[in-house]
Amino acid sequence: MGLVQFISPRIGGDWSMSCRSHQPISLLKMARMCNVPLPVHCQKGVCGACAVKVTPEGKQQQLCLNVFEKQTLQGLGKLPAMLAGEDQKLWKGPYWRLACQCIVGTGDQFFVAF
Repeated sequence: MGLVQFISPRIGGDWSMSCRSHQPISLLKMARMCNVPLPVHCQKGVCGACAVKVTPEGKQQQLCLNVFEKQTLQGLGKLPAMLAGEDQKLWKGPYWRLACQCIVGTGDQFFVAF
């Protein structure tokens, strides 16, 4: 089961919420299921409004960025140069991701700051 801990100091104090999913799902969909107020606009990976800082808990996980996510994060200055040319890379984070594009697998555990 995928587990995500959403954390947002901007909402006030140490606001946080844990969400679980039994199937692969985007961070944005998971946030909506749990009423987490992530900022969002286009929902297609183009605008960057849903950029969040993701830190995997425990083991390294595969970082898979699609074309839209790479281009958007590069445009925002939030994509490390070492990831710009890679298709997949093991990572420990934290890294910026787009909530609409980042898929939480059933065995993934993340901390997500926004």
